[in-house]
Amino acid sequence: MFNKKCSFSGNQIRAFSIVELIIVVAMLSIITSIAIPQLGGVLSNSKEIVVKDFVESLNKAIKKHSQLNYEIEISRDDSMAGEEVSIIRTLQWRDDNTPAPGAPFLKPNWHPVVSSAVSNYRLQWNGNVFVAIWPGEAGVGVWVKFDGSDYGLNYEFPKNYVPVGR
Repeated sequence: MFNKKCSFSGNQIRAFSIVELIIVVAMLSIITSIAIPQLGGVLSNSKEIVVKDFVESLNKAIKKHSQLNYEIEISRDDSMAGEEVSIIRTLQWRDDNTPAPGAPFLKPNWHPVVSSAVSNYRLQWNGNVFVAIWPGEAGVGVWVKFDGSDYGLNYEFPKNYVPVGR
């Protein structure tokens, strides 16, 4: 089938027939039509994994902070995400005069953005730990951006900064 020989002035050329090419294109089309729908869920699944990892990292930082300093005690406020940002800033802070072991517990170049849009992945403080708010769910929290636009230079703390949660 694939060994067709054509003879042109003494030279032999091997070639595929039109039927063989059509069969190959048809097989590739079938494989593609099966594979493309399967790839549709990959992006949303990878975003969920990133959000879960982010929540885990924040909660580990809170645990380390609590073990080495004091337990962060801030009540939940669903009307705004002020407590989330305050906790994050506390975890990013390092007192240069009397540095706590392990501080800062989060990288200080993250600048969290608050969002209540139901289309965004968000992180919310529930009074004890951070939890994820998935797209489609209502609630205010820190927006998990996937493009890196919420990272930049280290946050500059004011001289009279007081960490929260005591």
